[in-house]
Amino acid sequence: MSLAACLLLYSAAVVLLGPPALRALTRTGRAPRLGVATWLTAMVSVLATWLISAVLIVVDEVAHWSRQHSFIDSCIELLCRVLAGRSGSAPRGVLLLGAGAAVAAVAVLAVRLTRTVARLRAQAHGHAHGIRLVGRPILEQGTFVVDADIRAAYCVAGKPSTIVVTSAAVSALDDHEMRAVLAHEWAHVRGHHLEVTMLVRAVAAVLPRLALMRDGALEVTRLLEMCADDAAARRFGRHAVLGGLLTLAGAAPAGGLGAADVAVVSRAERLTSPPGAGACSLDAALAGTAAFIALAPLGVLTMAASGMFVCS
Repeated sequence: MSLAACLLLYSAAVVLLGPPALRALTRTGRAPRLGVATWLTAMVSVLATWLISAVLIVVDEVAHWSRQHSFIDSCIELLCRVLAGRSGSAPRGVLLLGAGAAVAAVAVLAVRLTRTVARLRAQAHGHAHGIRLVGRPILEQGTFVVDADIRAAYCVAGKPSTIVVTSAAVSALDDHEMRAVLAHEWAHVRGHHLEVTMLVRAVAAVLPRLALMRDGALEVTRLLEMCADDAAARRFGRHAVLGGLLTLAGAAPAGGLGAADVAVVSRAERLTSPPGAGACSLDAALAGTAAFIALAPLGVLTMAASGMFVCS
């Protein structure tokens, strides 16, 4: 079995088994940063193995054009044995064309992803620019109030990034809650959560049928909200963050991260409940899963290069 086949099997396992396992491990939000890292590792590793496998297949065919037992030769031999009970072959040019088509498909996905990210970034930057034109500065630099009847607070990526608070939210929040809400939003900005969210949403838009990408975008967004909750709670306390969360429960515009637009119930429960029994073992399981997902493809590549593994 070739190295490319091993990597493809690995990616298939992560795509099929990863979403339910990761959802179970990150459901409580016990360690949101670790949860974000694990989801991102799974998503990036699958995309990377697809790219590497496609390149390896083409390189293998070009390097072994006149030899036997390349990746495609092995696949054809196995297919013929299964279907006809004997060995056989197909025109090599057609097979190489198929391998090239696989690489082209990866390239098309990359182009679509790049365009989607550019579109989301342009929308966010345009929204931030508009807010700075019509909004009124408040409290911290980069924070603007806009007149609206909806209670909302959110941040938008831009140059620079902008925090938006509606006039209805200003009226509803007391001073302590307002500062906790702003701390939550600035945690998003300083932690580069907007950029991460933009990327995972773009991947999910390009590959909407893959649960790993679709669920990963939702879960990463939810866990990043919990990360921001923790940052605000360290400065202003859990009660202030919870009060702001419940007051502002609603939706932020596309491209923004709001203080109370994602997973309100689970975040509220997390802020009011201490870690349950078995929290440490859950953390260990999550850390182990993240390490395995990150190191497994590297281990395959290392052992194949040293001749110690069947993938060669």
